[in-house]
Amino acid sequence: MLLTIPEACAMIRVGRTKFYQLLNAGEIKAVKIGKKTLILETSIHEWIFSLPSYKIKTHC
Repeated sequence: MLLTIPEACAMIRVGRTKFYQLLNAGEIKAVKIGKKTLILETSIHEWIFSLPSYKIKTHC
């Protein structure tokens, strides 16, 4: 499935600037159809699963 930039931003809850940073860094993949940039939904899922886990800090 392909997503527009606004759809992809909403899906991962980030703004356009952060999304374009991820895109330009190659962390999320996109395709071009004419002038339209579309995001591969599988790329979004891969990026999400590559994120580090939250570490709980314990106090001694």
